[in-house]
Amino acid sequence: MPDDPNESIIDILMVIDAETLLASGATGTADAPAPVGADLIWLIVRSGNAVFGQGSKELKITAKTMDTLRWRCTSMSLNAAYSGMLYKFFALKGGSLISKPQPLDAQVTTPLPNPADPTQPGAQTITSAFWSATVLAQGEVTYTFCFMILDRTGKPLGYFKWDPFISITT
Repeated sequence: MPDDPNESIIDILMVIDAETLLASGATGTADAPAPVGADLIWLIVRSGNAVFGQGSKELKITAKTMDTLRWRCTSMSLNAAYSGMLYKFFALKGGSLISKPQPLDAQVTTPLPNPADPTQPGAQTITSAFWSATVLAQGEVTYTFCFMILDRTGKPLGYFKWDPFISITT
């Protein structure tokens, strides 16, 4: 969390049904990504940040000036069979209300199950990838995030896009 109690981090999790999305055949290209069907993507935030669309393709959230927005992407298999990776952001409306989102990597420690004693997990260090922006002013931002689906070897299998909203309240 930020040092200032008036600022908060708003994590936006994008969950993709990668298998069904790829089976649809509309895989797009990096320069012309295919739009995502409403039943193949879910966006999730903490309940207090959701205005409408929690757990749907069209999520509208509320944020305050100086809040940090962090977008993460995963597949239904939690990146085991297929992975999702955000690769491009562009604002359709209200782009000056947030700083330009940037991709970032952070080294984090996560638990690792211990089969010998399930109540005493181990730990592993992984790289957590996300996009981050700072809320700068009040208003509404409509944006598009482009993402790719990759196989287990990291080979891109398709390129897609979706366009949610952010409502900045104060």
